[in-house]
Order: sequence, then structure tokens, then C-alpha cells
Amino acid sequence: MKKRILSLIICAVMGISMCACSDIENNENDKTLSPDNSVTVTEDQNTPVVTDGNTASPDNQPTVTEDNKTENNTSTKPKPDADWKYEFDSAFIEQNGIAHVWEQLDEDTKINLGEVMNAINDVMLYCPLSIGVPKDQADSFLDLVINCSMFYTWRGTKFKVHADESGMVKGLTLDYRVDYEDDAVERAESLEKRLKEIVDKMPSGTDFEKIKYLHDELILSCDYSDDAASPFTAYGALVEGKATCQGYSDAMLLLLDRAGYEVAFATGEGKDTSVKHKWVYVKCSDGKWYVIDPTWDDPQNITDVNYVGYDYLFISDEELLKDHAKKYESSYYKTPVADSMDLNYHKVMGYYTNDADEAYDIIKKQAIEAVKDGRRYIYLRADDGDTINKIYKAVAGGSLGNNKLESILIEASKETKDKIKTAKWQKSINEKTGTLVITILDEE
Repeated sequence: MKKRILSLIICAVMGISMCACSDIENNENDKTLSPDNSVTVTEDQNTPVVTDGNTASPDNQPTVTEDNKTENNTSTKPKPDADWKYEFDSAFIEQNGIAHVWEQLDEDTKINLGEVMNAINDVMLYCPLSIGVPKDQADSFLDLVINCSMFYTWRGTKFKVHADESGMVKGLTLDYRVDYEDDAVERAESLEKRLKEIVDKMPSGTDFEKIKYLHDELILSCDYSDDAASPFTAYGALVEGKATCQGYSDAMLLLLDRAGYEVAFATGEGKDTSVKHKWVYVKCSDGKWYVIDPTWDDPQNITDVNYVGYDYLFISDEELLKDHAKKYESSYYKTPVADSMDLNYHKVMGYYTNDADEAYDIIKKQAIEAVKDGRRYIYLRADDGDTINKIYKAVAGGSLGNNKLESILIEASKETKDKIKTAKWQKSINEKTGTLVITILDEE
């Protein structure tokens, strides 16, 4: 029988006295800021690819609102016995792929986070905190909760924090997107099933081959959109097929985790510094960490559902920060340092050069392979934007009959028995990362 979440408030209230936390609502001193005074945090999905000089602006994403208590709340609940010790189920660590972060947390934070994660898993409306968090650290702690809750797709992003007379946050009111406890269970089962379906089809081979496959499957399964039931979740990305940057990154992390990789996440700012952005780190068998930003590899200004971008697959922090405004550092854990481009997509595929003549050969070979495989995209990377622009002008410059790129496409058509009927193309250049995508256009 389905059980309404509202009924779980009974369990929540009973749990307050056990953990000696503040009352949740029925205290005259317990006040909450109005929505107008709420702290808002938004996400960023950038479209870094520039097509013939045009770039799409980032969407304004739904807000994550923290409804913070500002007045002290006097607790009348009894304190626990001196030998009382809180214990919680640690399954959430594996479920959410947060072992890397968890190992760095101090013991108090582990207890606080563990209590909240178990409360979310149990779909509780109120979570008492036996240790608590200083009010001036509440925002950082809530960020930690939000970013670690990758598998718990039914949780909302609104919190009310409840402080005692000493200024310690000793409880959280949680919000959910489902009406029934059974709905939460069904969503978890659906997400785990989808993760398994993708990972089970992962090819054997190198880290590059495996992770590229996971990256591609995510992008082909999802469209960037906040017009979905769960846009900020891995569930939204993999089951509903629509998500924002948090959904993309959480789904990528969970896929990598289920595939056996050590993973981590980072937040920061994209092109628009007024909004937050999230991406993923993966540690490969070479012992090095690499950045993957799946959101920006699925740009909004390319409408082809079969397009997969590779500007942000296996890159370093230095490369990422060429067009990402900032990487945040948490007060609770250290994010990995990615300082290698050894497994970078363009390098491994042989699509990286600073020489125009070599670029001609790379593009020609790719064009023939792409047409044979039914693809329409050719990729190239150089050290910087000036170099990639010079390469493109050298390959595509000149009038009709003296255009190397046009000649490449004509030759590709002949070698593939006229699978393409035109020699028309469109370029997309990201000058900050030095990347180029050439789209072979179909006959009109």
C-alpha cells in the first residue's frame, strides 16, 4: 500500500527527542525568512561552441532556495544519555558514488551528512541533526548535501534550517518531488536499472574506450532542459531524458562509479559568473585525474540529436578554466587536481595538431570515415584559438575550385560512392579551447 510522505512527519517528530534537537515548527521563536529574502543558487549550462561568430546565451535555470532560520530556537527536548551514539546506514556512500568525498570529511560532518542522507533515503520531512552545523556554515553544508545526493532523485532543493539558542543548526525540513514513499522507491529502481543497462553494454578495452562510451550514451540519452519533472537529477538525465548541468554531471558520475572508477565532482562558474555549474572528475588506470563536463559536450545550439561534442572529455583543470570562470573549493573536502591531457579525446584520436598541412590530412581521413559511418562531424583541436583559426582559414580558404575543404568533401563523396551529394559544410569554433567542429551538410 502506498504511504503518503505527509505521514512520515510522525516519525520525524518522534526522532527529535532521541537526538535532542530543536522543535521543528511549533515554537514562537522559530522563524523563517520569507521567499524574498531567500538565498538563491542557480545552475549554468553554457553553449561554448561558436558557430560562424554566433553563440547562444546561457539559460536561466531553476533556483535552489535555502530557507534559513534567523532567530534562535530554544530547545525543550531532553538531552541524550551520555553513552548514546548515533549510528546510520552507510549504503548512501556507495549509492551516490561519494567515497572520495566521504573519506575527507571530519567525523562531525560525516554524522551530519549521514543523518541527512538517510533521512532523504527514507523520505522524511524533518531531519534532526545530533551534532549540528553552525549557522554561518549552513550554506556550505547544504551545498554538500545537494551535491552528494546524486542517486536520491526524489529529493527537492528547498531546505528550512532550524537553529537552537547557541546558533547551531540542529534540524532541516526537507522537500520532495513525489507524493508517495513508493514513488521514491520506484524512481530509485528505475535509475539503477538504467545505470546497469548502460554499464553492462560498456565495451571491454582501455579506459578511454570505456569512458568515451559512457560519455556518449549519456549525451545521446539526454537533452539539456529544465522543462522536466526532475531536471536537476541523474534520474532526469537518464530516465526522463531531460536535465540541467547538475543532472548531466550526476548521471556521468554515477555511470563512472558503477563502471568501477574512482570519481569526484566539482562546482564552480561557467561563462555566466552569476550561476553555478557542476562537472565531474575520473581517475584512470594511469593514476591521473581527468575532467569531464558532459553538459557542455551537449550544446543547445546544435539541434542534431546525434551530435556528441568532445571539447570537455578527458581535459585538465587548466584547459577547463580557459572558458569556465571559476572552480570552487569546498571547506569540507579537496577536489582532485587534473593536470594531464594524456587521454584527451582529440589527442588519443589523432585530431590534435598545430600544423595546417597535418590538419588537412586529419580532416580528409575523418571526412571519409565519417561519411562511411553515416556521421556528419569532423573534429580538430589546437593549442589555442589563434592557431585553430589559422588552420581553418588555410584549409577552407580560397574561392571555388581552390578550396581544400571543398575538395576534401568532393573526394570523400567519391570514395564513399556518393553517400554525400554536396560539398557544403558549417564550422563551429571555440576560440578559448582551440577546438573546431566541421559539420558536413546534407543536400537540401
